[in-house]
Amino acid sequence: MHCAPDTVTSFLSVILPAILIGMVVSGCAPAAATVEIQEIASNSPSSSSDSEEEEMRSVRAQQLFVRGMTQAQTGDQGAALDLYTQALRMAPESPAILAASAELYAIVGDHVTAHYHLSKAYALAPENIHYALQLADLYTEMGERGKAALLYADVLEKAPHHLDARYDLARIYMMEGETAKAAAAYERILEENAGNRAVRRQLLHLYNRLDDLSNAERILEGVLEDEPYNAELRRTMAQIRLKQGRYEEAAENFLYILEKNPHDVQLWIYAASALRDAGSFVWAGNMAGKGLAVFPKALDLHKIAGYAAMAASRNAEAVRHFEEAVQIATENSYGNRIELGNLRSLLGSLYTRMGDAQRARQSYEEALRHIGDAAKRPDASASVFESLGDVYEALGNRQSATDAWRRALEIDPNHLELQKKIDRK
Repeated sequence: MHCAPDTVTSFLSVILPAILIGMVVSGCAPAAATVEIQEIASNSPSSSSDSEEEEMRSVRAQQLFVRGMTQAQTGDQGAALDLYTQALRMAPESPAILAASAELYAIVGDHVTAHYHLSKAYALAPENIHYALQLADLYTEMGERGKAALLYADVLEKAPHHLDARYDLARIYMMEGETAKAAAAYERILEENAGNRAVRRQLLHLYNRLDDLSNAERILEGVLEDEPYNAELRRTMAQIRLKQGRYEEAAENFLYILEKNPHDVQLWIYAASALRDAGSFVWAGNMAGKGLAVFPKALDLHKIAGYAAMAASRNAEAVRHFEEAVQIATENSYGNRIELGNLRSLLGSLYTRMGDAQRARQSYEEALRHIGDAAKRPDASASVFESLGDVYEALGNRQSATDAWRRALEIDPNHLELQKKIDRK
């Protein structure tokens, strides 16, 4: 609940000062304490100032309420509830006593009774934001997050700058999986508190989940102003740049991080891959080579270096990297048979370029074994059958190649290159 009692420091014999002191030390604002005491008096069944009995009932309700608060503060919830119950007999329409009772019922797990009392308190005093927040918290505990969200939204209409309510509303949206609404709520919080790093990081997380690259970039640039040397943030920015197709900028971010942390093999792979995707094959090969000097058994770096050498027609160098990649994959019991098959197929094409027909055929037959096994799986993709067709074609089996490509086209009818392969003479 939003207002938790603290400890009572004194209890005076004169009833009204005692009530005020008890409310102040309860943890609520002094103004709210006065309002609650007024609520007890105004909602007591007192309509005539000359009715001594009704006046006594009002005073008695106030006394019982303060005694109940005292017991609640000392941890005696049973005694507190008993006193609140007696107070409600004297003042059954008192929102303050109803809300205090609801708080204790919620603590002991009786959400039904807590809801009854708190709903009544809120109905009697709908302008009281504290009761609305208390009821919203109760709905959250009860799993009725939609009702809680409506109450938080209602509070924010009355008090747009109530940050606790806005945080709670954002949290509800997160729990409900409404990522866009959560992001909007956190944006409003950021308007109130622009320097809050935790809110910025939460927004960055949300925009990444939404794949909203422009907003993620905007938030991240602000975070990086405060933490320019944060390697994890730089990595995130680099990954955003990759998604945006800004490969050179991504590579720059990865290179920056590498200067600080050269012993992260994944950074070398990311940097080399980004350079390759930017079309800088020479730089990609050089970056992969530098990474291999630190991590000589990095499979992905050998592949990047091999592709770069292939693009530069340095066939012997490409063969060396792909053969090393196959060896590493085999030693590590690499489970991706498609990848192994494709590596063998690449080696076959390189051996063919170099005029080594025997080794080329052996490599293609190994590729066929790996890819053929993968194609037997019920979830085999169009790319698997396309690779299978390519290997059959390299081995001179045109009919089997065509059958494999047709199977791939059935899975992916929009793959126009497959039809070109089938029609090719």
